[in-house]
Amino acid sequence: MAHRLSLSILSAAILTISAMTAVTPKSSHSAGSDLRQALSAPYDSWQSTDTQGLSLPSLRGQGLSFAEQYQNKLLGEWSLRNINKSIKMEHDPWIHETVKDMTWRLNAQARQQAPMGLVIIDNPSINAFAAPGGVIGINTGTILAASSMDELASVVAHEVAHISQRHYESGADERKKALLMQIGGMLAAIAASAVDGDAAAAVMMGSQTATMNSSMAFSRNNEREADRVGMQIMTQAGYDPRAMPRFFATMNQQSQLNQVENRFLPSFVRSHPLSNERLSESQSRAQHYPPLSLAEQQRHQALFDLLYWRVQSTGKHASETVLTTAAKNSAGAKLALMQWYGEQQRFDDANEVLAALNKLPAAQRQGLEPLLSITHSQLLAEQGNWAKAADILANQQRLYPERRDLRLYLAEALTNSNQPLQAQALLKPLTQQQPSDRYAWQSLQLANEKLAKTTITPKLANIATINALRYRSHDQLWSGRYDAALTSLTQAKQLADNLQNTAQAGSARPLLANIKAEIKNVKTAQDFEP
Repeated sequence: MAHRLSLSILSAAILTISAMTAVTPKSSHSAGSDLRQALSAPYDSWQSTDTQGLSLPSLRGQGLSFAEQYQNKLLGEWSLRNINKSIKMEHDPWIHETVKDMTWRLNAQARQQAPMGLVIIDNPSINAFAAPGGVIGINTGTILAASSMDELASVVAHEVAHISQRHYESGADERKKALLMQIGGMLAAIAASAVDGDAAAAVMMGSQTATMNSSMAFSRNNEREADRVGMQIMTQAGYDPRAMPRFFATMNQQSQLNQVENRFLPSFVRSHPLSNERLSESQSRAQHYPPLSLAEQQRHQALFDLLYWRVQSTGKHASETVLTTAAKNSAGAKLALMQWYGEQQRFDDANEVLAALNKLPAAQRQGLEPLLSITHSQLLAEQGNWAKAADILANQQRLYPERRDLRLYLAEALTNSNQPLQAQALLKPLTQQQPSDRYAWQSLQLANEKLAKTTITPKLANIATINALRYRSHDQLWSGRYDAALTSLTQAKQLADNLQNTAQAGSARPLLANIKAEIKNVKTAQDFEP
Protein backbone atom coordinates (compact mmCIF):
# COMPACT_ATOMS: atom_id res chain seq x y z
CA MET A 1 0.00 0.00 0.00
CA ALA A 2 1.11 3.59 -0.57
CA HIS A 3 0.85 4.50 3.07
CA ARG A 4 2.65 2.71 5.87
CA LEU A 5 1.18 3.08 9.30
CA SER A 6 2.72 2.07 12.60
CA LEU A 7 0.02 0.29 14.58
CA SER A 8 1.23 1.24 18.01
CA ILE A 9 -2.02 0.15 19.65
CA LEU A 10 -1.51 -3.40 18.41
CA SER A 11 2.17 -3.49 19.28
CA ALA A 12 1.59 -2.25 22.82
CA ALA A 13 -1.20 -4.74 23.44
CA ILE A 14 0.79 -7.69 22.15
CA LEU A 15 3.87 -6.70 24.14
CA THR A 16 1.90 -6.59 27.39
CA ILE A 17 -0.03 -9.82 26.96
CA SER A 18 1.27 -13.06 28.44
CA ALA A 19 1.94 -15.89 25.98
CA MET A 20 -0.96 -18.31 25.68
CA THR A 21 -0.42 -22.07 25.43
CA ALA A 22 -1.75 -23.43 22.13
CA VAL A 23 -3.23 -26.88 21.65
CA THR A 24 -0.85 -29.46 20.25
CA PRO A 25 -1.67 -33.02 19.19
CA LYS A 26 -0.66 -35.51 21.88
CA SER A 27 2.54 -37.46 21.38
CA SER A 28 4.71 -39.56 23.68
CA HIS A 29 8.35 -39.82 22.62
CA SER A 30 11.96 -39.41 23.67
CA ALA A 31 14.20 -37.55 21.26
CA GLY A 32 17.18 -39.24 19.63
CA SER A 33 20.52 -37.50 19.78
CA ASP A 34 20.41 -35.87 16.32
CA LEU A 35 16.80 -34.84 16.67
CA ARG A 36 17.27 -33.58 20.24
CA GLN A 37 20.13 -31.37 19.09
CA ALA A 38 18.31 -30.05 16.05
CA LEU A 39 15.05 -29.36 17.87
CA SER A 40 16.59 -28.00 21.06
CA ALA A 41 15.42 -24.39 20.59
CA PRO A 42 12.57 -23.36 22.93
CA TYR A 43 9.21 -23.84 21.23
CA ASP A 44 5.65 -23.17 22.36
CA SER A 45 3.05 -24.99 20.27
CA TRP A 46 -0.48 -24.90 20.82
CA GLN A 47 -6.82 -25.88 15.72
CA SER A 48 -39.40 -17.14 -1.89
CA THR A 49 -38.10 -13.97 -0.26
CA ASP A 50 -38.58 -10.24 -0.46
CA THR A 51 -35.36 -9.14 -2.14
CA GLN A 52 -36.51 -5.78 -3.40
CA GLY A 53 -33.66 -3.33 -3.50
CA LEU A 54 -31.08 -6.04 -2.72
CA SER A 55 -28.25 -6.82 -5.08
CA LEU A 56 -25.57 -9.21 -3.97
CA PRO A 57 -22.09 -8.49 -5.32
CA SER A 58 -20.89 -10.07 -8.54
CA LEU A 59 -19.01 -13.32 -8.05
CA ARG A 60 -16.49 -12.34 -10.72
CA GLY A 61 -13.74 -10.66 -8.73
CA GLN A 62 -15.90 -8.62 -6.39
CA GLY A 63 -15.14 -5.48 -8.43
CA LEU A 64 -11.50 -5.48 -7.27
CA SER A 65 -8.46 -5.13 -9.48
CA PHE A 66 -5.77 -7.80 -9.34
CA ALA A 67 -3.52 -5.42 -7.38
CA GLU A 68 -6.30 -4.74 -4.84
CA GLN A 69 -7.01 -8.44 -4.44
CA TYR A 70 -3.31 -9.08 -3.88
CA GLN A 71 -3.05 -6.31 -1.28
CA ASN A 72 -6.11 -7.70 0.49
CA LYS A 73 -4.48 -11.13 0.52
CA LEU A 74 -1.30 -9.72 2.12
CA LEU A 75 -3.33 -7.76 4.64
CA GLY A 76 -5.43 -10.81 5.50
CA GLU A 77 -2.33 -12.95 6.03
CA TRP A 78 -0.78 -10.25 8.21
CA SER A 79 -3.98 -10.05 10.27
CA LEU A 80 -4.12 -13.82 10.66
CA ARG A 81 -0.50 -14.06 11.84
CA ASN A 82 -1.04 -11.30 14.41
CA ILE A 83 -4.25 -12.87 15.70
CA ASN A 84 -2.52 -16.23 16.11
CA LYS A 85 0.40 -14.56 17.87
CA SER A 86 -1.37 -13.40 21.00
CA ILE A 87 -4.74 -15.07 21.42
CA LYS A 88 -5.82 -18.32 22.97
CA MET A 89 -7.59 -20.38 20.33
CA GLU A 90 -10.08 -23.23 20.38
CA HIS A 91 -8.26 -25.76 18.18
CA ASP A 92 -10.53 -28.80 18.53
CA PRO A 93 -10.71 -30.14 14.95
CA TRP A 94 -14.37 -31.25 15.11
CA ILE A 95 -15.52 -27.86 16.44
CA HIS A 96 -13.45 -26.10 13.80
CA GLU A 97 -14.78 -28.33 11.01
CA THR A 98 -18.39 -27.74 12.07
CA VAL A 99 -18.11 -23.95 12.25
CA LYS A 100 -15.98 -23.84 9.10
CA ASP A 101 -18.54 -25.85 7.11
CA MET A 102 -21.23 -23.35 8.09
CA THR A 103 -18.97 -20.36 7.37
CA TRP A 104 -17.85 -21.58 3.95
CA ARG A 105 -21.47 -22.36 2.98
CA LEU A 106 -22.57 -18.85 3.91
CA ASN A 107 -19.57 -17.26 2.22
CA ALA A 108 -20.26 -19.11 -1.05
CA GLN A 109 -23.60 -17.34 -1.41
CA ALA A 110 -21.97 -13.93 -1.83
CA ARG A 111 -18.28 -14.36 -2.62
CA GLN A 112 -16.30 -16.30 -5.20
CA GLN A 113 -13.20 -16.42 -3.01
CA ALA A 114 -13.17 -18.79 -0.06
CA PRO A 115 -12.37 -17.15 3.28
CA MET A 116 -8.65 -16.93 3.96
CA GLY A 117 -9.06 -18.39 7.41
CA LEU A 118 -11.41 -19.06 10.28
CA VAL A 119 -10.27 -18.49 13.84
CA ILE A 120 -12.27 -19.61 16.87
CA ILE A 121 -11.16 -17.70 19.93
CA ASP A 122 -11.40 -19.34 23.33
CA ASN A 123 -13.11 -16.44 25.08
CA PRO A 124 -16.48 -16.28 26.90
CA SER A 125 -17.54 -12.87 25.54
CA ILE A 126 -19.94 -12.47 22.61
CA ASN A 127 -17.85 -11.33 19.68
CA ALA A 128 -17.22 -11.92 16.00
CA PHE A 129 -15.16 -10.03 13.43
CA ALA A 130 -13.99 -10.04 9.85
CA ALA A 131 -10.91 -8.53 8.24
CA PRO A 132 -9.98 -7.69 4.63
CA GLY A 133 -8.82 -10.73 2.72
CA GLY A 134 -11.54 -12.88 4.26
CA VAL A 135 -10.31 -13.64 7.78
CA ILE A 136 -13.37 -14.45 9.91
CA GLY A 137 -13.26 -14.89 13.67
CA ILE A 138 -15.77 -15.89 16.31
CA ASN A 139 -15.54 -16.29 20.07
CA THR A 140 -16.61 -19.49 21.80
CA GLY A 141 -18.78 -17.21 23.95
CA THR A 142 -20.85 -16.44 20.86
CA ILE A 143 -21.48 -20.15 20.30
CA LEU A 144 -22.53 -20.62 23.93
CA ALA A 145 -24.77 -17.52 23.86
CA ALA A 146 -26.68 -18.77 20.81
CA SER A 147 -29.64 -21.09 21.16
CA SER A 148 -29.55 -22.57 17.66
CA MET A 149 -27.33 -23.12 14.63
CA ASP A 150 -29.39 -20.50 12.83
CA GLU A 151 -28.56 -17.84 15.45
CA LEU A 152 -24.88 -18.68 15.14
CA ALA A 153 -25.18 -18.53 11.35
CA SER A 154 -26.74 -15.07 11.63
CA VAL A 155 -23.58 -13.70 13.24
CA VAL A 156 -21.29 -15.27 10.64
CA ALA A 157 -23.56 -14.18 7.76
CA HIS A 158 -23.41 -10.62 9.06
CA GLU A 159 -19.60 -10.74 8.98
CA VAL A 160 -19.56 -12.29 5.50
CA ALA A 161 -21.79 -9.43 4.37
CA HIS A 162 -19.31 -6.86 5.69
CA ILE A 163 -16.62 -8.49 3.54
CA SER A 164 -18.74 -9.00 0.44
CA GLN A 165 -20.01 -5.41 0.56
CA ARG A 166 -16.43 -4.15 1.04
CA HIS A 167 -17.23 -2.17 4.17
CA TYR A 168 -13.58 -2.33 5.18
CA GLU A 169 -12.36 -0.81 1.96
CA SER A 170 -12.37 2.56 0.22
CA GLY A 171 -10.41 4.25 -2.52
CA ALA A 172 -9.61 7.34 -0.44
CA ASP A 173 -6.11 7.37 1.05
CA GLU A 174 -7.30 8.86 4.32
CA ARG A 175 -9.91 6.11 4.60
CA LYS A 176 -7.19 3.51 4.04
CA LYS A 177 -5.20 5.00 6.89
CA ALA A 178 -8.25 4.76 9.10
CA LEU A 179 -8.77 1.17 7.97
CA LEU A 180 -5.32 0.20 9.18
CA MET A 181 -6.02 1.84 12.52
CA GLN A 182 -9.27 -0.13 12.66
CA ILE A 183 -7.49 -3.43 12.10
CA GLY A 184 -4.78 -2.57 14.61
CA GLY A 185 -7.36 -1.63 17.23
CA MET A 186 -9.43 -4.72 16.45
CA LEU A 187 -6.49 -7.11 16.81
CA ALA A 188 -5.30 -5.37 19.97
CA ALA A 189 -8.76 -5.56 21.51
CA ILE A 190 -9.10 -9.24 20.60
CA ALA A 191 -5.71 -9.94 22.14
CA ALA A 192 -6.54 -7.96 25.27
CA SER A 193 -9.88 -9.71 25.68
CA ALA A 194 -8.03 -13.00 26.05
CA VAL A 195 -6.63 -11.62 29.29
CA ASP A 196 -9.14 -9.08 30.58
CA GLY A 197 -12.51 -8.00 29.17
CA ASP A 198 -12.22 -4.51 30.66
CA ALA A 199 -8.78 -4.11 29.12
CA ALA A 200 -10.26 -5.07 25.75
CA ALA A 201 -12.91 -2.38 26.13
CA ALA A 202 -10.28 0.20 26.98
CA VAL A 203 -8.18 -0.72 23.96
CA MET A 204 -11.23 -0.66 21.72
CA MET A 205 -12.29 2.74 23.03
CA GLY A 206 -8.76 4.06 22.52
CA SER A 207 -8.83 2.86 18.94
CA GLN A 208 -12.18 4.52 18.37
CA THR A 209 -10.93 7.79 19.77
CA ALA A 210 -7.77 7.67 17.67
CA THR A 211 -9.62 7.11 14.41
CA MET A 212 -12.59 9.39 15.18
CA ASN A 213 -15.59 8.73 12.94
CA SER A 214 -13.75 6.15 10.86
CA SER A 215 -13.10 3.90 13.84
CA MET A 216 -14.02 0.32 14.63
CA ALA A 217 -17.72 1.08 14.75
CA PHE A 218 -19.36 0.60 11.39
CA SER A 219 -21.71 3.27 10.10
CA ARG A 220 -25.46 2.85 10.46
CA ASN A 221 -25.79 2.33 6.73
CA ASN A 222 -23.11 -0.37 6.74
CA GLU A 223 -24.77 -2.17 9.62
CA ARG A 224 -28.19 -2.08 7.97
CA GLU A 225 -26.72 -3.32 4.73
CA ALA A 226 -24.87 -6.15 6.52
CA ASP A 227 -28.14 -7.12 8.24
CA ARG A 228 -30.06 -7.07 4.98
CA VAL A 229 -27.44 -8.91 2.91
CA GLY A 230 -26.76 -11.28 5.80
CA MET A 231 -30.39 -12.37 5.88
CA GLN A 232 -30.34 -13.03 2.16
CA ILE A 233 -27.12 -15.04 2.53
CA MET A 234 -28.66 -17.08 5.36
CA THR A 235 -31.79 -17.86 3.32
CA GLN A 236 -29.82 -18.98 0.29
CA ALA A 237 -27.63 -21.20 2.49
CA GLY A 238 -30.64 -22.88 4.11
CA TYR A 239 -30.71 -21.09 7.48
CA ASP A 240 -33.60 -19.25 9.13
CA PRO A 241 -33.20 -15.45 8.73
CA ARG A 242 -35.59 -14.94 11.66
CA ALA A 243 -32.71 -16.07 13.87
CA MET A 244 -30.84 -12.80 13.25
CA PRO A 245 -33.26 -10.51 15.15
CA ARG A 246 -33.59 -13.20 17.84
CA PHE A 247 -29.86 -13.14 18.47
CA PHE A 248 -29.84 -9.33 18.27
CA ALA A 249 -32.45 -9.36 21.05
CA THR A 250 -30.16 -11.57 23.15
CA MET A 251 -27.29 -9.13 22.69
CA ASN A 252 -29.57 -6.18 23.38
CA GLN A 253 -30.64 -7.71 26.69
CA GLN A 254 -27.00 -8.35 27.57
CA SER A 255 -26.14 -4.74 26.73
CA GLN A 256 -28.92 -3.39 28.95
CA LEU A 257 -27.86 -5.68 31.79
CA ASN A 258 -24.27 -4.49 31.49
CA GLN A 259 -25.34 -0.86 31.50
CA VAL A 260 -27.38 -1.37 34.68
CA GLU A 261 -24.40 -3.06 36.33
CA ASN A 262 -21.95 -0.43 35.01
CA ARG A 263 -20.11 -3.06 33.02
CA PHE A 264 -18.65 -2.79 29.53
CA LEU A 265 -20.78 -3.67 26.53
CA PRO A 266 -20.20 -6.97 24.69
CA SER A 267 -17.42 -6.58 22.14
CA PHE A 268 -19.73 -7.30 19.23
CA VAL A 269 -22.09 -4.52 20.26
CA ARG A 270 -19.22 -2.04 20.63
CA SER A 271 -17.90 -2.72 17.12
CA HIS A 272 -21.35 -3.24 15.54
CA PRO A 273 -23.63 -0.65 17.22
CA LEU A 274 -27.05 -2.15 17.93
CA SER A 275 -29.78 0.46 18.09
CA ASN A 276 -33.46 -0.16 18.85
CA GLU A 277 -34.22 1.11 15.37
CA ARG A 278 -31.90 -1.46 13.80
CA LEU A 279 -33.39 -4.24 15.93
CA SER A 280 -36.91 -3.25 14.89
CA GLU A 281 -35.91 -3.10 11.21
CA SER A 282 -34.36 -6.57 11.31
CA GLN A 283 -37.46 -8.01 12.99
CA SER A 284 -39.71 -6.47 10.36
CA ARG A 285 -37.51 -7.59 7.46
CA ALA A 286 -37.28 -11.17 8.75
CA GLN A 287 -41.04 -11.58 8.59
CA HIS A 288 -40.91 -11.37 4.79
CA TYR A 289 -38.93 -14.62 4.59
CA PRO A 290 -40.62 -18.05 4.59
CA PRO A 291 -40.03 -20.28 7.64
CA LEU A 292 -37.78 -23.31 7.45
CA SER A 293 -39.34 -26.75 7.19
CA LEU A 294 -39.57 -28.83 10.35
CA ALA A 295 -37.00 -31.30 8.97
CA GLU A 296 -34.46 -28.50 8.39
CA GLN A 297 -35.05 -27.08 11.85
CA GLN A 298 -34.51 -30.49 13.47
CA ARG A 299 -31.36 -31.14 11.45
CA HIS A 300 -29.83 -27.81 12.45
CA GLN A 301 -30.80 -28.21 16.07
CA ALA A 302 -29.33 -31.71 16.37
CA LEU A 303 -25.98 -30.43 15.08
CA PHE A 304 -26.07 -27.40 17.37
CA ASP A 305 -26.67 -29.69 20.37
CA LEU A 306 -23.45 -31.53 19.55
CA LEU A 307 -21.53 -28.29 18.95
CA TYR A 308 -22.76 -26.53 22.08
CA TRP A 309 -21.77 -29.35 24.44
CA ARG A 310 -18.48 -30.04 22.67
CA VAL A 311 -17.51 -26.39 23.23
CA GLN A 312 -18.62 -26.66 26.86
CA SER A 313 -16.47 -29.76 27.33
CA THR A 314 -13.28 -28.76 25.50
CA GLY A 315 -13.37 -25.29 27.07
CA LYS A 316 -13.79 -26.75 30.58
CA HIS A 317 -16.94 -24.67 31.08
CA ALA A 318 -19.23 -27.41 32.38
CA SER A 319 -18.96 -29.38 35.63
CA GLU A 320 -19.77 -33.06 36.05
CA THR A 321 -23.11 -32.11 37.64
CA VAL A 322 -24.08 -29.91 34.69
CA LEU A 323 -23.06 -32.55 32.16
CA THR A 324 -24.80 -35.38 34.02
CA THR A 325 -28.04 -33.41 34.30
CA ALA A 326 -28.01 -32.34 30.65
CA ALA A 327 -27.10 -35.85 29.45
CA LYS A 328 -30.54 -37.10 30.49
CA ASN A 329 -32.07 -35.29 27.49
CA SER A 330 -29.15 -34.41 25.22
CA ALA A 331 -27.01 -36.68 23.04
CA GLY A 332 -24.45 -33.90 22.76
CA ALA A 333 -24.17 -33.70 26.55
CA LYS A 334 -23.77 -37.50 26.71
CA LEU A 335 -20.81 -37.31 24.37
CA ALA A 336 -19.36 -34.42 26.34
CA LEU A 337 -19.79 -36.36 29.58
CA MET A 338 -18.06 -39.37 28.04
CA GLN A 339 -15.16 -37.15 27.00
CA TRP A 340 -15.01 -35.61 30.49
CA TYR A 341 -14.91 -39.05 32.15
CA GLY A 342 -12.07 -40.09 29.84
CA GLU A 343 -10.01 -37.01 30.69
CA GLN A 344 -10.56 -37.75 34.39
CA GLN A 345 -9.37 -41.35 33.82
CA ARG A 346 -12.79 -42.66 34.92
CA PHE A 347 -12.92 -45.23 32.17
CA ASP A 348 -15.67 -47.43 33.61
CA ASP A 349 -18.02 -44.45 33.78
CA ALA A 350 -17.06 -43.41 30.25
CA ASN A 351 -17.66 -46.91 28.88
CA GLU A 352 -21.06 -46.96 30.56
CA VAL A 353 -22.06 -43.81 28.67
CA LEU A 354 -20.65 -45.29 25.46
CA ALA A 355 -22.70 -48.46 25.94
CA ALA A 356 -25.86 -46.37 26.35
CA LEU A 357 -25.10 -44.47 23.13
CA ASN A 358 -24.44 -47.70 21.24
CA LYS A 359 -27.92 -48.94 22.23
CA LEU A 360 -29.59 -46.09 20.38
CA PRO A 361 -31.43 -46.94 17.14
CA ALA A 362 -29.05 -47.17 14.17
CA ALA A 363 -30.41 -44.03 12.47
CA GLN A 364 -30.09 -41.98 15.66
CA ARG A 365 -26.60 -43.31 16.33
CA GLN A 366 -25.55 -42.51 12.76
CA GLY A 367 -26.69 -38.94 13.32
CA LEU A 368 -23.98 -38.61 15.98
CA GLU A 369 -21.20 -39.54 13.58
CA PRO A 370 -18.40 -38.83 13.15
CA LEU A 371 -18.32 -37.22 16.62
CA LEU A 372 -19.30 -40.48 18.33
CA SER A 373 -16.31 -42.29 16.80
CA ILE A 374 -14.03 -39.34 17.50
CA THR A 375 -15.02 -39.27 21.17
CA HIS A 376 -14.64 -43.07 21.41
CA SER A 377 -11.16 -42.84 19.86
CA GLN A 378 -10.16 -40.15 22.36
CA LEU A 379 -11.30 -42.40 25.19
CA LEU A 380 -9.09 -45.18 23.82
CA ALA A 381 -6.19 -42.75 23.39
CA GLU A 382 -6.48 -41.76 27.06
CA GLN A 383 -5.91 -45.45 27.84
CA GLY A 384 -2.94 -45.65 25.49
CA ASN A 385 -4.77 -47.84 22.97
CA TRP A 386 -3.76 -45.82 19.92
CA ALA A 387 -3.97 -48.75 17.47
CA LYS A 388 -7.65 -49.39 18.18
CA ALA A 389 -8.33 -45.65 18.12
CA ALA A 390 -6.74 -45.53 14.65
CA ASP A 391 -8.94 -48.42 13.44
CA ILE A 392 -12.13 -46.65 14.55
CA LEU A 393 -11.09 -43.35 12.96
CA ALA A 394 -9.95 -45.05 9.74
CA ASN A 395 -13.46 -46.46 9.25
CA GLN A 396 -14.93 -42.97 9.51
CA GLN A 397 -12.22 -41.40 7.36
CA ARG A 398 -13.03 -43.82 4.55
CA LEU A 399 -16.65 -42.63 4.70
CA TYR A 400 -15.74 -38.93 4.89
CA PRO A 401 -12.32 -38.57 3.18
CA GLU A 402 -12.81 -34.82 2.70
CA ARG A 403 -13.11 -34.03 6.41
CA ARG A 404 -10.12 -32.22 7.91
CA ASP A 405 -10.97 -33.22 11.48
CA LEU A 406 -10.89 -36.96 10.77
CA ARG A 407 -7.55 -36.64 9.00
CA LEU A 408 -6.05 -34.80 11.99
CA TYR A 409 -7.40 -37.21 14.61
CA LEU A 410 -6.39 -40.24 12.55
CA ALA A 411 -2.91 -38.85 11.86
CA GLU A 412 -2.40 -38.35 15.59
CA ALA A 413 -3.42 -41.95 16.29
CA LEU A 414 -1.20 -43.29 13.50
CA THR A 415 1.81 -41.30 14.69
CA ASN A 416 1.38 -42.62 18.21
CA SER A 417 0.96 -46.20 16.97
CA ASN A 418 4.27 -45.99 15.05
CA GLN A 419 2.83 -45.35 11.59
CA PRO A 420 4.19 -41.84 10.90
CA LEU A 421 4.47 -42.26 7.12
CA GLN A 422 0.74 -43.00 6.86
CA ALA A 423 0.07 -40.01 9.11
CA GLN A 424 2.16 -37.77 6.88
CA ALA A 425 0.23 -38.87 3.79
CA LEU A 426 -3.01 -37.73 5.44
CA LEU A 427 -1.63 -34.38 6.58
CA LYS A 428 0.22 -33.00 3.57
CA PRO A 429 -2.94 -32.30 1.52
CA LEU A 430 -4.27 -30.21 4.42
CA THR A 431 -1.29 -27.85 4.35
CA GLN A 432 -1.55 -27.57 0.58
CA GLN A 433 -5.24 -26.65 0.83
CA GLN A 434 -4.75 -24.25 3.76
CA PRO A 435 -1.13 -23.08 4.23
CA SER A 436 -2.10 -21.35 7.52
CA ASP A 437 -3.30 -24.62 9.13
CA ARG A 438 -1.12 -24.59 12.25
CA TYR A 439 -2.61 -27.79 13.68
CA ALA A 440 -1.68 -29.69 10.50
CA TRP A 441 1.86 -28.26 10.53
CA GLN A 442 2.29 -29.26 14.18
CA SER A 443 1.00 -32.74 13.41
CA LEU A 444 3.43 -33.06 10.50
CA GLN A 445 6.26 -32.02 12.79
CA LEU A 446 5.34 -34.71 15.31
CA ALA A 447 5.01 -37.37 12.59
CA ASN A 448 8.51 -36.59 11.32
CA GLU A 449 9.97 -36.51 14.82
CA LYS A 450 8.53 -40.01 15.33
CA LEU A 451 9.89 -41.13 11.95
CA ALA A 452 13.36 -39.79 12.76
CA LYS A 453 13.45 -41.76 16.00
CA THR A 454 11.96 -45.04 14.83
CA THR A 455 13.40 -45.58 11.34
CA ILE A 456 16.45 -47.81 11.01
CA THR A 457 17.61 -46.02 7.86
CA PRO A 458 20.03 -43.14 8.64
CA LYS A 459 19.17 -41.37 5.37
CA LEU A 460 15.45 -41.38 6.14
CA ALA A 461 16.13 -40.30 9.73
CA ASN A 462 18.16 -37.29 8.52
CA ILE A 463 15.50 -36.25 6.03
CA ALA A 464 12.75 -36.63 8.64
CA THR A 465 14.71 -34.45 11.08
CA ILE A 466 15.11 -31.74 8.46
CA ASN A 467 11.42 -31.89 7.59
CA ALA A 468 10.41 -31.72 11.26
CA LEU A 469 12.30 -28.43 11.51
CA ARG A 470 10.76 -27.14 8.27
CA TYR A 471 7.22 -27.95 9.41
CA ARG A 472 7.89 -26.36 12.77
CA SER A 473 8.93 -23.17 10.97
CA HIS A 474 5.58 -23.03 9.15
CA ASP A 475 3.71 -23.14 12.44
CA GLN A 476 5.99 -20.45 13.83
CA LEU A 477 5.48 -18.29 10.74
CA TRP A 478 1.68 -18.43 11.04
CA SER A 479 1.88 -17.54 14.72
CA GLY A 480 3.90 -14.41 13.90
CA ARG A 481 7.14 -15.76 15.42
CA TYR A 482 9.41 -14.84 12.54
CA ASP A 483 12.76 -15.06 14.33
CA ALA A 484 11.90 -18.52 15.68
CA ALA A 485 10.85 -19.65 12.18
CA LEU A 486 14.15 -18.42 10.74
CA THR A 487 16.07 -20.23 13.50
CA SER A 488 14.28 -23.51 12.68
CA LEU A 489 15.01 -23.10 8.98
CA THR A 490 18.65 -22.22 9.65
CA GLN A 491 19.00 -25.45 11.65
CA ALA A 492 17.32 -27.38 8.84
CA LYS A 493 19.65 -25.83 6.27
CA GLN A 494 22.73 -26.77 8.30
CA LEU A 495 21.58 -30.40 8.44
CA ALA A 496 20.77 -30.35 4.71
CA ASP A 497 24.21 -28.89 3.95
CA ASN A 498 25.78 -31.75 5.91
CA LEU A 499 23.66 -34.19 3.93
CA GLN A 500 24.87 -32.54 0.72
CA ASN A 501 28.45 -33.46 1.61
CA THR A 502 27.68 -37.16 1.96
CA ALA A 503 26.79 -39.92 -0.44
CA GLN A 504 23.17 -38.87 0.02
CA ALA A 505 23.68 -35.55 -1.81
CA GLY A 506 20.88 -36.30 -4.27
CA SER A 507 18.35 -36.18 -1.43
CA ALA A 508 19.67 -32.86 -0.14
CA ARG A 509 19.26 -30.76 -3.28
CA PRO A 510 15.43 -30.55 -3.32
CA LEU A 511 15.40 -30.06 0.45
CA LEU A 512 17.83 -27.14 0.20
CA ALA A 513 15.74 -25.56 -2.56
CA ASN A 514 12.62 -25.82 -0.40
CA ILE A 515 14.39 -24.41 2.64
CA LYS A 516 15.74 -21.40 0.70
CA ALA A 517 12.27 -20.64 -0.63
CA GLU A 518 10.81 -20.94 2.88
CA ILE A 519 13.43 -18.59 4.34
CA LYS A 520 12.53 -16.06 1.65
CA ASN A 521 8.82 -16.38 2.47
CA VAL A 522 9.42 -15.81 6.18
CA LYS A 523 11.53 -12.72 5.53
CA THR A 524 8.90 -11.35 3.15
CA ALA A 525 6.19 -11.82 5.77
CA GLN A 526 8.40 -10.29 8.46
CA ASP A 527 9.08 -7.20 6.35
CA PHE A 528 5.45 -6.61 5.38
CA GLU A 529 3.96 -3.43 6.79
CA PRO A 530 0.38 -2.50 5.87
